[in-house]
Amino acid sequence: MRSMLIALSSLTMAATMTAAPALAQGTATQAPAGEYVLDRPHATLEWQGLHNGLSWYSARFTNFDVKLTFDPTDVTKSRVTATIDPKSVETDYARTRPAGSTTDFNNELATGEKFFNAGKFPAITFTSTAVTKTGANTGKMTGNLTFLGVTKPVTLDVTYIGNRNDPRAQKHKVGFQAVGTINKTQWGMAAGGPIADNIKIEINAELVQK
Repeated sequence: MRSMLIALSSLTMAATMTAAPALAQGTATQAPAGEYVLDRPHATLEWQGLHNGLSWYSARFTNFDVKLTFDPTDVTKSRVTATIDPKSVETDYARTRPAGSTTDFNNELATGEKFFNAGKFPAITFTSTAVTKTGANTGKMTGNLTFLGVTKPVTLDVTYIGNRNDPRAQKHKVGFQAVGTINKTQWGMAAGGPIADNIKIEINAELVQK
């Protein structure tokens, strides 16, 4: 009996060791190539500017869209387009403003002529022109950013977070982070002011198969 138990134990251990690589391979399944669209509840677009040289002031856009043509076997063939509604700029000012203040700072940023001027320029757009791979899960994406009626190239550092099959959506999803810095004066914003010229951008997004 003891010999039989030892044999069974050995077989169980061998089966587990055999299955482990297969399971690991399953969790690292390559995402399918094709068209992906933004999973909006699981995406953020934030920006930061140095305020009076003292601290990084943070805000975000709450209405934006991203479309991805993904080729995991040759990422240089991947393409991204994005559209941002500048009227959706959101700060924490309404929750932190002095007692009695009714200033709508979000609206000032969205519509002010020295800021996003959304009445005249209702959309900010980005279209990628090149993607290069810099590591196993990292790359650089260059594209044309159109903002305040001016189009100029920008380069973002991109990290491929991973992918999984979403059982609820019954579709595959991929996750990315993109970060970069732009100089606001290159798109026509006035230099100086309380917010420094260089603005940090960070996008975190899940995208789902179309």
